[in-house]
Amino acid sequence: MAVEQHPTVRRRVLGANLRRLREKHGFLLEDAAEHLSCHAAKVSRIESGRSGIRQLDLRVLLDLYGIRDSAEREGWLSLAREARRQRWWRALEDQLPRDFLDLIGLEEDVSRCRGFQPSIVPGLFQTEAYATAVIQGGLAGPLTEEQKTKVQIRLERQKALTRQDSDPLDVWMVLGEAALRQRIGGVDVLRDQLLHLAELAQLPNVTVQVLPFEAGACKGGMLPFLLYSFPAPAELEVVLLENFTSHAYLESAEDTTHYTSVFDHVRATALSPLESESAIMRAARGLARV
Repeated sequence: MAVEQHPTVRRRVLGANLRRLREKHGFLLEDAAEHLSCHAAKVSRIESGRSGIRQLDLRVLLDLYGIRDSAEREGWLSLAREARRQRWWRALEDQLPRDFLDLIGLEEDVSRCRGFQPSIVPGLFQTEAYATAVIQGGLAGPLTEEQKTKVQIRLERQKALTRQDSDPLDVWMVLGEAALRQRIGGVDVLRDQLLHLAELAQLPNVTVQVLPFEAGACKGGMLPFLLYSFPAPAELEVVLLENFTSHAYLESAEDTTHYTSVFDHVRATALSPLESESAIMRAARGLARV
């Protein structure tokens, strides 16, 4: 079986949860390997996401780990099938960084996203003009081919908010007031972005809050992060930390617990969703008078 140097997010999730099941029931790698009639190294590759797993082998492990419920078993088998499926963005592997492709995979696979963005409107909510300005980084001139691809992918990612083939992505985002004020792309672009943000906040699966300047310091500092949650049977959470050149993914229970606590503090400090909508519309109207 082929080994991936850079496993997909869904494959990592499947492997991590198989490891969790094995450890929960007190089995060693060697025990799982014996039931699969293979070397322990193969089980290790599956659990790290570097190798996929056949449906037959997964059924053997589910039997070993005591997963008898038919609906739960089908959930695991479906997760394995999805981990092997080719996604639309795989054709872009030579054009975009690996961690950016992982981000696309996350937003298509997860059921919930919570996050804090202190200074700009997050990618899931951006208009095309605003996204273009962000990706250009304030530089003038035409977009490069890579920049054009990034803009189009950012717009494609947003379909997770209204997808029909499965439940739409549930998003709860806290924005710093600076995101409403920083004139990225100019007055007209920011005004249209704020109106679009207010419109998205009307979706039943989208919650937007604003952290006002007067709120002062908050737990965890003014650093952006996203906390993604996978549906059952995975029930795994992943923290995404972004910087200018790369993304970092944190999957340990200690990290996800910490950032859940930070998010809970930030959302409790921020304006309510209704107050936030009013703040967004005031900021948009203020731009209209410039």
